[in-house]
Amino acid sequence: MGEVRRRDAAEAAWLGTTPQGRPTFGEAELLDLQGTPSCHAWSVPDEPVPGHLSPTDALRRWQGGACAMCSARRGSLVVDHCHRTGLIRGLLCRSCNATEPHSRAPSFAAYRSRPPAVMLQVEEQYGSPWDGFGHTDT
Repeated sequence: MGEVRRRDAAEAAWLGTTPQGRPTFGEAELLDLQGTPSCHAWSVPDEPVPGHLSPTDALRRWQGGACAMCSARRGSLVVDHCHRTGLIRGLLCRSCNATEPHSRAPSFAAYRSRPPAVMLQVEEQYGSPWDGFGHTDT
C-alpha cells in the first residue's frame, strides 16, 4: 500500500496543476482554425516523467482522457503513432486519429511536428519489430 501511495504522490507532484485551464472542445475548435492542436495550449509539467510510468502511461495521465487534437473527452482514446518511425506520438479520439493521416491542415502538421510525446520528452515504439517498427532511424 505504501508503494501505491508513493507512486500516486509522485504522479500528483509531477502533474501539479497542468491539467487545469485546458481548452474545452469549443475552444479547441478555435485553436484548430488558427492551426494549433489543443495539446499545444496545455501546460507541460516542469519535472521529468516519474520513472515508474511508461511513456504511454505518462501520456494517459497527462492527457487525462482528452484528445490531443480537439480536447474531446468522448469515448476512449487511441494511441497515435508515426507510421514511418513507429514512435508513439500521443492519444487521439477516434475521429482525429482517422483524420490525421489524410489531413494537410496546419493544426495536424503542428501536431505531427510537436506531438505530446515530444512535449513530455518520452519515447516509445508502437508495436514490435515484427510489425516493421524495430528501429527508429529517420
